[in-house]
Amino acid sequence: MHTSKPIIQNSLLRVLLFIVLYIVVLVTSGIISGVVLAVLQKQTVSSEIPVFYYGIFISFAASLVVVFLCCRFIDRRSIKSLGLQWKGFTKERIIGFLTGVVLCGIIAIVLWLMQIVQWFTDGMDATGLITGLLLMMAVAFIEELVFRGYILNNLMQKMNRNAALGLSAIIFAVLHSLNPGFNLTAFLNILLAGLVLGVNYIFSRNLWFGMMLHLSWNYVQGPVLGFKVSGLELPTLLQQNSKEAILLTGGEFGLEASWLTTIVFALTLIILYTAFQKKYNALPSV
Repeated sequence: MHTSKPIIQNSLLRVLLFIVLYIVVLVTSGIISGVVLAVLQKQTVSSEIPVFYYGIFISFAASLVVVFLCCRFIDRRSIKSLGLQWKGFTKERIIGFLTGVVLCGIIAIVLWLMQIVQWFTDGMDATGLITGLLLMMAVAFIEELVFRGYILNNLMQKMNRNAALGLSAIIFAVLHSLNPGFNLTAFLNILLAGLVLGVNYIFSRNLWFGMMLHLSWNYVQGPVLGFKVSGLELPTLLQQNSKEAILLTGGEFGLEASWLTTIVFALTLIILYTAFQKKYNALPSV
């Protein structure tokens, strides 16, 4: 809930300022991460945690600080007001988590039936799986807070909720463009992912559906099924034997660059939008 009027009245300007600060902080945290990793490698520090994990956790902390400062001193509101209300959204959390699992499962089954990917076990790295879970939780939390909680929330104060959702999804895709293996299909799929992740938010103004969907999708496709997650390779439970079918497997970027994902995300968006519109039909369009 707002405690007073924002310092910057125009919500589009607030979004623009936030994006600039967010990019600056990501670049700065990346530089700091590089220095830290160089020191660790120079000292030959032994760790079960892949070195790039440190960089991601540093970026998480830095991004959280940006959201807090912008909420506190520009918007003059609390972070909780962005959509972190826990009570009353149990079904959304469950549906969000199960949706990510089901979507990954459908794509995996199709790839298996087409004999493009086969899975086998080669020992389970429990530490890697737990660390991967913590990493995916951090990524899901901060990206939903940034792109849906702050950016989409502010855009909805200035434009129709559907237009705001579309613009926030474009921003979400553009800011993923520096990830390894990024291509046009990945851009399209991450744009669709931004729409799917935000479709509950435009009706409920609550982040937990998107956070749980984001978490389960990333965790199942990466640490469980062994695909790269937006170009990042993580410790995994299952190993893969796969054929050279980049259009279907996504290649170096992972499932988010697969045309199967394009189809699944598009259908999911239609189903979820229809379902949430019906559930929240009492809410007026912004």
